[in-house]
Amino acid sequence: MPKPLTARTTVASDETDSLSRVERKRRDTRGRIVREAESLMRSRPIDEITIQDITDASNIGHGTFYLHFKSKYEVLIPIVEQEAIRWDEIIQQRMSDVDDPAIVLASSSRYMARVIVADPLWRWFLQHSGVPVDDMRQAIGRFGARDFGRGLMSGRFKVPELSIASSYMLGGFVNGLLASFDSANPDRTIDQMVEMFLRVVGLDPEEAEQIANLPLPGLE
Repeated sequence: MPKPLTARTTVASDETDSLSRVERKRRDTRGRIVREAESLMRSRPIDEITIQDITDASNIGHGTFYLHFKSKYEVLIPIVEQEAIRWDEIIQQRMSDVDDPAIVLASSSRYMARVIVADPLWRWFLQHSGVPVDDMRQAIGRFGARDFGRGLMSGRFKVPELSIASSYMLGGFVNGLLASFDSANPDRTIDQMVEMFLRVVGLDPEEAEQIANLPLPGLE
């Protein structure tokens, strides 16, 4: 039998509703800042965009902006994270009928790297933002970690020390991307990077080279 409402339970319910409304408002404000910042950053050079531009577009004050982000550069983290999520869903659909974890890891890394290299916001994020490694891992590292983990669980991958291998893979991916930005053949640079990843997780050189150079069908 339900308990009768009392003044105390009504107040508690109102407080819960109020907290949820505050949280929803905070989430909506943060989402609006991210959307407007991305729109601005895709319309002109990031260095030319000011906090004032973002707050004007988002219809908020500076104080509200700084409740969510420390700088305009920090706004790039959720922007690229959302892009990574979107592309990861597309890539995973493309790879859904592939059973070999090595092919999944290699192809997913090659696809994602090509997407990043082609996107000016990603390029700027990697070259100029100076974000910490933990933020980089939050933005792009978890997808590779998932595919890496599947290979380990299945026994396809073998590494002597998991934490070292994971750090090497993330650092190698970021540095490989930076190298590809200045490469005469970015796709080739990316594929060579992925070939080295496959060697790190235990594949022999010949198989690693073969898998890292398999044809990549279009994503869309």
